[in-house]
Amino acid sequence: MEKYGKIIYLVILFTCFFGLRGEAADPNQGNNFVVSEDNTVLDTKTGLMWATRDNEVDTNWDAAKSYCENYSAGGHTDWRLPTLEELGTIYDHPSAKRFRTFDPITLSACCPWASDTRGKRARTIFFMNGEINTFPKKSSTGFRALPVRKAQ
Repeated sequence: MEKYGKIIYLVILFTCFFGLRGEAADPNQGNNFVVSEDNTVLDTKTGLMWATRDNEVDTNWDAAKSYCENYSAGGHTDWRLPTLEELGTIYDHPSAKRFRTFDPITLSACCPWASDTRGKRARTIFFMNGEINTFPKKSSTGFRALPVRKAQ
């Protein structure tokens, strides 16, 4: 019985993860990223513009939100925290990088915060294995801010 429980858990985890990523599961997804000289990356498939790097320091959810909202690369002022679904589009499962993002997006730690919240908790994707988690917003160790915006 325990064997079947583990199998069911893995099937659910696999289904949830790939369901969240939707079309991002396409192995050619990495070909959709266009780098600009202003430290931004345009994903031509989703229409999202990303910062090329996270904030590079441990940060809680409120500080990450503020960092993203005050980010100004490319002269844009409409940066924000990404949703969990948006973060899923940059997770590169087969990547050999420690934190599995499509190039040229780079993370300095495992877990960029998502805008998705549940009370005093917020969501993230563990970019080492794709696991989706919820943590207290006050947590900071290993958490980062990765700005995103919709390209116009």
